[in-house]
Amino acid sequence: MNAQRKKIIMAEINYWKQNKLLPEQYCDFLLTLYTQGDHEQEISATDAVLSKEKKKFNTRVILLQFLYIVIAFAVLGISLKLWSLFFAGQMMLLVGFLIMNCLLWLLAGRLLKLLYFTISGAAGLILIVAFIVKTVF
Repeated sequence: MNAQRKKIIMAEINYWKQNKLLPEQYCDFLLTLYTQGDHEQEISATDAVLSKEKKKFNTRVILLQFLYIVIAFAVLGISLKLWSLFFAGQMMLLVGFLIMNCLLWLLAGRLLKLLYFTISGAAGLILIVAFIVKTVF
């Protein structure tokens, strides 16, 4: 077998073993088979293709999460800017804009399964209700 191919397969087996994708006995058996009993030839799991793809995936997920947060703050900022330009002084309209933003965050959190959006939307609604209760009473 080609030495490069053997190295890739052994890295994958180490990755499987490290992440418990296969039982350890199976991985040890496969490693023994591919190293022909010479365990000094073992390859690090960081060279595995799955390990490299996982790192790329994590980076993309983090960037996507950051993009969601930036969009949420942009929508909130646009709402507040529209209120201050056209409806300044109308407190109930500001509360309506804030409730709409909180409902959007809550909906986004439920649809995208993002806990922080769900929590921030619910917390925002609770704070708005507390503000309304405090100003009325």
